[in-house]
Amino acid sequence: MSMFKRIVSLLISVVIAFSATVSVSALSYESDLLDDSYPVVTTADFLGVINGISDVYRLVTGKWIFPKKNFNVTVDDFLANISSQIADECGLDFVAVLDNLPYVNTLAEVVTTVFNIDTYEMRKLMLEKSNESAQQGDGFMTFVYGFIGMYFSVIEECEIYSVQSETNPEIYEVYLKVTYKDGGYDVHYPGLIINTETGECTNVGNDGIVGIGFNFNLYDMVVYATLDCWMRDFGFCVPYDILANTMPYFFNYETRRFKFDYNGLEYMIQIWKGNYTMANGAEVGVYCREPGSFGTYYDCVDNDKMLTMSMQLLHGDELLLNKEPELHWWCNGFALTDTMYRPSSLTMNFSIEMTDEEMLNAFTESIDNHYMNDVTYTVDGLTVNATW
Repeated sequence: MSMFKRIVSLLISVVIAFSATVSVSALSYESDLLDDSYPVVTTADFLGVINGISDVYRLVTGKWIFPKKNFNVTVDDFLANISSQIADECGLDFVAVLDNLPYVNTLAEVVTTVFNIDTYEMRKLMLEKSNESAQQGDGFMTFVYGFIGMYFSVIEECEIYSVQSETNPEIYEVYLKVTYKDGGYDVHYPGLIINTETGECTNVGNDGIVGIGFNFNLYDMVVYATLDCWMRDFGFCVPYDILANTMPYFFNYETRRFKFDYNGLEYMIQIWKGNYTMANGAEVGVYCREPGSFGTYYDCVDNDKMLTMSMQLLHGDELLLNKEPELHWWCNGFALTDTMYRPSSLTMNFSIEMTDEEMLNAFTESIDNHYMNDVTYTVDGLTVNATW
């Protein structure tokens, strides 16, 4: 993963997480919960809180806790319009976030001045080192060398712009131009393609936009995982849910686990519904492991064990998201919205096509024997249609 994928994915994660934190902590939502919902905070509200904290800190200490000088980032009109559309739907304004990025060049300016560094030659050397690491398959050092070359060149401006495809006018590729204080510049492709016809925001590979493992549909306002997202390497176990429950401002969901034996393996099909930072979402995951395995850890199933799944999430009669049938190991969707609903007020419909009758009977029996007994289902051939 390139350094820009890491930087952008980290930026997105921090913004969404902090927005969700402020939205929950700042609200007194006891009365709102009577209506099963509460509003999320907008980016403008979040930035207002941050500025307020900084102002109070300055009154007490005489210093700004957050730098008042911002990083110079520009966005073209096409991307600005998309940002406005997202902000209108859920309050998350990416352009506003970029406009308020703090100035981070101070250390680089000091180092390059004190040691009289030729930034052009240094950047050229770091690029060579980064390319060597990439050829050796060392992704971490590829990122480290690239980051050193970029940061200590002292960034003057970052320009994010889109280029329309010559062969398909509905397709736009997003690029990042980094201009340095020494007059040089680099152009990077962070990994984002926007289809204005379908609303799909994807990447050329299967690692999600800017390498974060997720794609996004602009028209449905739904985030969803790619087939080979990075989480697939980590399987699933009970401690993951326990950890999520320690961060109720970020995650607030309900889950059910259905375990059964099939074809010489221990299977688990797990379902979730609830709140994921700024989204109402749902998931169906298929996992397996060797018989007699210790603990609660299961591997994500391989491609030859994937199942065709579909899913809907509703709040009353309101359809929040709809996932059409797809062969996958993890059917999921997270709908960005301006309103969060209690998990217990959400209804999840999902379907799974089993491999054969043996697997069908094993799975339905696990539903019948589940201690919560709150999932109902019907069977159509080898397909289980369930409601929770």
